[in-house]
Amino acid sequence: MYCLILLILTVGQALARCPNGWTAHGDSCYHVSRDEASWVEATRMCELHSAYLTKVQTSYEETFLSSIVRSLHHGHTFWLGGSDWTTEGEWVWEPEGTPFLYKDWANKQPDNHANQDHCLALEGSVHFQWTDENCQDTNRYICERSAYSDIVTTIAPIIETAGV
Repeated sequence: MYCLILLILTVGQALARCPNGWTAHGDSCYHVSRDEASWVEATRMCELHSAYLTKVQTSYEETFLSSIVRSLHHGHTFWLGGSDWTTEGEWVWEPEGTPFLYKDWANKQPDNHANQDHCLALEGSVHFQWTDENCQDTNRYICERSAYSDIVTTIAPIIETAGV
């Protein structure tokens, strides 16, 4: 049994990789869009690729994302996976509703301009810090998925056959 579990873990590590057009960082793969969409449309596009709008958890991840978007799309705005549309001022990662543990708000943000800004963006014009934006605006977006997303479908039959 121990050998089977070790084999599964080894196979899993070997299979961990990102699809073409995605960039690996830590245990995740990231895709920076070239097209623009509303926040909800961007969420759906990510879901089509077994992904979600990026949830920035650490300054290390923030630095990585900023370097990618600076090199590819300087000056643009990118949707991230946070919102406060359930309760004004309570920013959470969607769809789980997990509160932010890390934040990188730009100066005077969030400001809920015109009482309509409820979605999180990485804003190029403020050195890729966070701003709250109107969810209906169209922006580029960053999707994130596990580098191990495809492993479950690959090794699940092995585990089932082994009776683990």
